[in-house]
This record gives sequence, structure tokens and C-alpha cells, in this order.
Amino acid sequence: MNTRSKNSPPKSDTNAVVIPVRWKTPDGLPSLYANQLLISHAGGEFYLFFGEVTPPLALEPEDMPDHLEIVPVAKIVVAPEAMLRFAEAIQTNIEKFKTRSVSEQTEPAPRISSQKGDTE
Repeated sequence: MNTRSKNSPPKSDTNAVVIPVRWKTPDGLPSLYANQLLISHAGGEFYLFFGEVTPPLALEPEDMPDHLEIVPVAKIVVAPEAMLRFAEAIQTNIEKFKTRSVSEQTEPAPRISSQKGDTE
């Protein structure tokens, strides 16, 4: 049975000093929206580029652009050890989100295909 509280540091057999870390959100920290992510790695670091792509305003097929541009909103550089922890935390949160979302749904949302007017 684990009697250690959630916020207390783990016990260690070594003489290592453990200092708890807490999040502090500064006033005015901007919230950025991203719907695109590019991840690369080089030189022992991971590079995460967050971006936003906006759908075209064209209503007719002939007005559609030949491509859309992703506008970068943030670039984050992460050490490999931290990236592994981030990936685990993201996966855990995705599973919690899926479990909660499934239990909250009364009926599934319609699926939308890429062809105009084709829904299930």
C-alpha cells in the first residue's frame, strides 16, 4: 500500500536532494491556437512547430486556391528526456479524454467525408 501523499517527494536511499516543482502561470501569458503540428529532431533535441491553417473563403470550386499555407504560431525546442515524458503525458490525457467523451455522448456525431454532400 502506498501511503505517500500525491505532492510529497519520493523517498530515496541516496543523499539526493529532492525539491518539489510547481506550476506558476504568469499574468498575460498568451494562449495560441494551433491546428497543425510539425515535429522534427536534430542535434539531440526535438523541434515542435505549431501552426494554423485557415480554410479558404471561396464558395465555388473555381475560386479555390491551389494550396493553403500554414502560419507558424510557436516553435518549441525540447530535450529528448522531456519529450519522452511529454509523449507519455499526452497519451495519458488522450485516453482520459476519449473515455470521458465517449461516456458524455448520447449519439455519435455524423462522419463527414471529403466529398461534398456525402455524410453518413
